[in-house]
Amino acid sequence: MVTQDTRNDLPDLLRALAMPFQLASLLFVALTSVLLGIFISGDLIRFLVSIAAIWLILVWLTQYALVLIDDAANGSHETRAASVEMATAMLDARAWVHPALAVAVGVLLYLHPDWPRLPVLLVAALLFPASLGASAMTGHAVHALHPGEMARVIRGLGIWYPVVVLFVLACALLGVLVARRADSMILIVASAEMLLLLAYAGMGGVLYVRRRELGFEPRKSPERVAQREEEARHGVRQQFIDDLYKDLRVRESARAARDAGRWLQAAKPEHLKGDLHALLEAGRHWAEPREYPRMLRGLIPLLLEMKQPSLALNLADAGLAATPKFAPAAEPEAVLLIRYAQQTGRGRLAQTLLDNYLGGTPAPQPGAELRALQLALAEKRR
Repeated sequence: MVTQDTRNDLPDLLRALAMPFQLASLLFVALTSVLLGIFISGDLIRFLVSIAAIWLILVWLTQYALVLIDDAANGSHETRAASVEMATAMLDARAWVHPALAVAVGVLLYLHPDWPRLPVLLVAALLFPASLGASAMTGHAVHALHPGEMARVIRGLGIWYPVVVLFVLACALLGVLVARRADSMILIVASAEMLLLLAYAGMGGVLYVRRRELGFEPRKSPERVAQREEEARHGVRQQFIDDLYKDLRVRESARAARDAGRWLQAAKPEHLKGDLHALLEAGRHWAEPREYPRMLRGLIPLLLEMKQPSLALNLADAGLAATPKFAPAAEPEAVLLIRYAQQTGRGRLAQTLLDNYLGGTPAPQPGAELRALQLALAEKRR
């Protein structure tokens, strides 16, 4: 399982918020705001004639905002250029949901002037990020209205959710302020578009940052990159292990030990244990009862030199499973392994390694350290 690295959360979020200010987005806003400003600020006849054009541009804007939130939520920090296909009303059904809800709320408030407007608008502001996030994560328009999916977003974002709500409200209030103060319709429309894209990009960035809590798998993330690298490495490792077996079949255990040692020395610390486990797991199925233990015996000094006594003891375990008489080749290695087994509460393994080493042919003459370990183990058996 790949652990998420949260050190880049803030930079990732800031890069998402910067997406509306990239050249592609700025060019889109400049073009559409000029067109909308011209159409909207004209007289009634021009406005009626321009309804189709206004509708087309608004659809284009909504689709572009959806593309922006999708890219930000999926780990991309490069803003795509607006394409002609994005102006197609039927391209994404999600483009209809929130504009339709906004119109519905406006019509209801207009038809029922006695309704308190502030609570209705407050509830809409509180639920909008959850609705938008739900449809962005799943890609389905219906989930923008699904209570379960919206609850999933609120629960997954946690403390981030009120921050997102306040951010979206700030964008909306800033848009209202610009609309009241600015004299240029083009400037008003451009500001509204930029704030809309900023809100969508911010929501997408938060979805990306909280992807694990949300159970959301972006197209591009450190976890996916690590998974692809691990899958590629798994194939290379399997080929390497197959080559080791070929060496053992032709009784080249020394060469196999050298090659395996180079592989383990070159492995990253986070890969070392997994690589050795894969090697030992494959070795359990190899029909080389003599050469395989010899290779393992040749790897023990390397792992001890790498300050990996636990992994070296795993080798000894695998060697004993392959042959009951397995023992380290030299006394210094035997001392380190026996002492480590004793210190980690594996007295039986320590005694087995000691007996196997002392029972070798020719019988070795134990040094002072090995004799001390022998006495200590004998004392514990009493």
